[in-house]
Amino acid sequence: KILYNLYKWFMKIVYKGWMMDNIKQRIRQIEILALTLFMIILVCFLTYIINESENIFLGLFRIITSPAILVTDFIKVGGIGAAFLNALLILSFNYFLVRLFKIKITGVVIAMFFTVFGFSFFGKNILNILPFYLGGILYSVYTSTDFSEHLISIAFSSALAPFISSVAFYGEVAYETSYINAILIGVLIGFIVVPLAKSLYDFHEGYDLYNLGFTAGILGSVIMAVLKLYHFEINPQFLVSSEYDMALKIICSSVFVSFIIVGFYINNNSFSGYFKLIRDDGYKSDFTKKYGYALTYINMGMMGLISVAFVTFTGQTFNGPILAGLFTVVGFSANGKTIFNTIPIFIGVLLASFGSKGSMFTVAISGLFGTALAPISGVFGPVAGIIAGWLHLAVVQNVGLVHGGLNLYNNGFSAGIVAGFLLPVFNMITDNNNQRKMNIQKKHMNFLKAVQKNIKNKIKEEEGEDKWNY
Repeated sequence: KILYNLYKWFMKIVYKGWMMDNIKQRIRQIEILALTLFMIILVCFLTYIINESENIFLGLFRIITSPAILVTDFIKVGGIGAAFLNALLILSFNYFLVRLFKIKITGVVIAMFFTVFGFSFFGKNILNILPFYLGGILYSVYTSTDFSEHLISIAFSSALAPFISSVAFYGEVAYETSYINAILIGVLIGFIVVPLAKSLYDFHEGYDLYNLGFTAGILGSVIMAVLKLYHFEINPQFLVSSEYDMALKIICSSVFVSFIIVGFYINNNSFSGYFKLIRDDGYKSDFTKKYGYALTYINMGMMGLISVAFVTFTGQTFNGPILAGLFTVVGFSANGKTIFNTIPIFIGVLLASFGSKGSMFTVAISGLFGTALAPISGVFGPVAGIIAGWLHLAVVQNVGLVHGGLNLYNNGFSAGIVAGFLLPVFNMITDNNNQRKMNIQKKHMNFLKAVQKNIKNKIKEEEGEDKWNY
């Protein structure tokens, strides 16, 4: 018996060692695959940049000193190389903070990475985001909480980065004073955005995936009103590039296909379980926790390709704002967006565009960012999603006037308004339908009880007659 127990113990150790070796080998193979795909894309991109003969650092300087208000395409301002350098710097900065504070990579963290990366082509630069993080640090010190608890919200709050650039470089006061004012505004936003976001979340109850966009819209509107009180005016602009359309399509498609390949490989070379994921309603859904990273990566890649197809269908060239929309969709495909709950939003936006005054550029951008309303489609059905998409296009074209184009997440602001408006209506309809179903069920049960009672009475009568006859 002792020898048998020793044998079992030895075999268990061998099995665990074999399993650990297999897992380590599997992880190493996944890392090699991901790194290989990344290097192929990077080499091709660098080759393209070298052929363009751009001065990347001069372009980065132009990006940093630009007003960054809606709509400022950094690819147009500084060139494609400088725009990607700016995006990679911001992504690396946020990744460093996540690793430093040992924050687990969940769906919302992935959404944050891709959103800030996307908006680095379109409003955020490595300089104008820093005051928000300083404000977040001060908030964590003031409330005696860990900064890691607020890092994601602070990163998203850089939606108001154009306030920093506009006040710092385009104010009517002396440069030294304008720099200080810009930093103070950023610190103030970073300090108050966390409690604001928690409070305003209740307005839409999580049916707007871009909660910080809604919060930034409210906060930006108040700050803009104060600035206008003291004669600070913002001159609107519309700068978008068109010369890098094919290159950007190839880069984006390659990245999205790479996600599918990596996810497919991690999932034991199969799409098993993916159909279950896309049937998820997307409401408060962290796909990394519910379905694992493999299926999440597959969903991110699929949603990226569908978004590319949507933009191509609208006939728009790829540029900075389009990249922001694409990468935001891909990021939140780890935290709520699926094929089934986003396509109704696309349809709703397209239907609203017929006969409207907006341009197809606005339609494309609104369609991509309007997928923030995906949980409405997932919970209340595709018809509700189409209505939400239709209303979103109407609202988003008008709310930008409130914050003067200084909230980069203008669509998130609009989506929050739409969700808050539609939610009571859809809840009323749902509750009414449920009540009608319950009433029908009660009538059915009462009918069955009556039939059952009549049958029992009849049986008793027959038994009574039998006894009497006997």
